[in-house]
Amino acid sequence: MTQFVDQPTPIKTLLETKRQKSIIHKATKIRFLGIEGYDGYNISQAFTHQHRTYIAARVEKRQSELSEIRIFEKVGDDIFELIDHCLCLMQDPFVTFGHDKILIGGTRIELDEQRRISNYYTEVYGGATLAELKPIFRAPDRMKDVRVMVDDGIHLFSRPQGGQCGPGKIGYRHFSSCQDISPQSISEAQVLHEHFIATEWGGVNQVFRLKNGLLGIVGHIALMNGDQIRHYYGMVFAFDPQTKKSTKIKIICERSDFPDGPAKRNDLVDVVFLGGMNRLHNGYAEIYTGLSDCEAGYAVIHDPFLEWEQDR
Repeated sequence: MTQFVDQPTPIKTLLETKRQKSIIHKATKIRFLGIEGYDGYNISQAFTHQHRTYIAARVEKRQSELSEIRIFEKVGDDIFELIDHCLCLMQDPFVTFGHDKILIGGTRIELDEQRRISNYYTEVYGGATLAELKPIFRAPDRMKDVRVMVDDGIHLFSRPQGGQCGPGKIGYRHFSSCQDISPQSISEAQVLHEHFIATEWGGVNQVFRLKNGLLGIVGHIALMNGDQIRHYYGMVFAFDPQTKKSTKIKIICERSDFPDGPAKRNDLVDVVFLGGMNRLHNGYAEIYTGLSDCEAGYAVIHDPFLEWEQDR
């Protein structure tokens, strides 16, 4: 029987559990062609569209936060080449499908007269093809990491901050259609308190429908210790959309699971941003993650959702 929790578990305890039995079988870096002088990171999962395999990535110069979401086509093992499609002034892409549309979203940034970031919010685009993407909805100002899954309506996960939400919690709301989604309706999503203790934060990056009706959540969990270093980990949990209850979080990857490399800043050396997963239906899964805010990684792991999918 699936066990749901009422209280969060600290990252320290979750990491101890993860390190007792690593589920990583292959970990490598992804190479991007066509962006010389720029970094590609904080990627989506690889996805197939019109019989070709693509990935979406955040692209920017090492010393800048002014980024674009760019689309790359797979041309070799762990090698992706830039194609024309671009969403300017956007960060941290995600990709999902529903109702014969591809949906691509990320964090829209707005600039002041000095070209400094003055505002940001999640914005989602959709279309029948990559060439036909049009805005569908946006989140409230200063809300990153809003994610959706389309099946029986729209399952939307928000990321409120401040007040009782502290540095960031997860919210949930079900919508009948995208036409019902607005900044106000997203802000009214039910806040879930069982994921992060008061000094830690996180968010949802991707959502799956599991065979037993639960939702499989892929996301990140993070903290900042007294060393002022940000520590981000990839995590998963299962969520019951009927009862709004969650299982205990499992951390499935950390920066040390991937090859060494540079960091955008010194406080980002211990960061993985788990952008997406592909379940392989053979007991394994592929995960796609940003590395230290300047590179991207790929790994094969044991499918972390199997225990919840079969245990109900």
